Amino acid sequence: MYEKTLLLFIIINIPIVFFYNQLVKFINIYDIPDNIRKLQKKRVPLFGGILIIYNLFFYIFLDYFFDLNSYEYFFNTREYFAFFFGIFGFFLIGLYDDKYDLSPTKKLAFNSFLIFFLVLVDETLLINNLQFSFLTHSIELRNLSYLFTILCILLFINALNMFDGINFQAGLYCILIFIFFFIKDFYNFINLILILTLILFLIFNRLDKAYLGDAGTQVLAFLISYILIKTHNVNSNISPDEIFVILSFPGIDMFRLFLSRIIKGKHPFIADRNHMHHLISIKLGHISVVFIIQGIIIINFLLYYFLPNKIISILFIVLLYLSLLLIFKKKSN
Repeated sequence: MYEKTLLLFIIINIPIVFFYNQLVKFINIYDIPDNIRKLQKKRVPLFGGILIIYNLFFYIFLDYFFDLNSYEYFFNTREYFAFFFGIFGFFLIGLYDDKYDLSPTKKLAFNSFLIFFLVLVDETLLINNLQFSFLTHSIELRNLSYLFTILCILLFINALNMFDGINFQAGLYCILIFIFFFIKDFYNFINLILILTLILFLIFNRLDKAYLGDAGTQVLAFLISYILIKTHNVNSNISPDEIFVILSFPGIDMFRLFLSRIIKGKHPFIADRNHMHHLISIKLGHISVVFIIQGIIIINFLLYYFLPNKIISILFIVLLYLSLLLIFKKKSN
């Protein structure tokens, strides 16, 4: 069923593999070490977003000729337009930020406007109610729907961007999410191309030849948000508490960082080295950090799906994060 997708992915990416060095030199967008936050030894191409966009758009274009069924996810032209305009819009904002370093306020404004526009175009992206698995009745958002939807997508974009601090971390996390979507049968053909693309990205990332950059995290965050909201709104196949579990680790870490910065009188969007992966890496090596954090994320999934009481499972997930914070915060002092 998916053989065509795999074959097309290989064909599409042959030029990327063979002409990679020429491509990154032509694009000329790098993450430059500053010995403060960016401690890598050399400049690294911010190529992850471009790789994702390249594969997505090439795949959709070839779908027209090879009938890969990716169009089945869109019920009308407005949905189709919102999906692709959203991907390309978030990519361009991220790419501009990678190249020219947008201020946090301007990036927030651009992202907010884009989300608002997309929700106006495709009303099925608007979160009108929340049907938690442990509540009998849904929570109606009414006049707060637009604000809540924009806020949710904005927060996850920022959370994933902040989570992308060391090699493998954001890439592996997104692979886990897309595998989860694949198992749940959400947008399977799109998930497959994203999983394959991220695996290729991780190979370059392992060799310090590519970082996701803001272009990459923005596109991935939008795609994950899109699939979650659509699945909740259209099919009701996923609950808000389930969504919380999927996004919990980077989300909780972001809220902790925001709160910590505000208490210290700093701007919540000003970057620092107080993320969970930084705290763990002070005592442990890079690979250990990746294993610990990805392991915690998998445990979060298991807690939610194996504990019958969903409220208790969510409390355990929060306590697990706080326990990790206490352990490594104490060790870093």
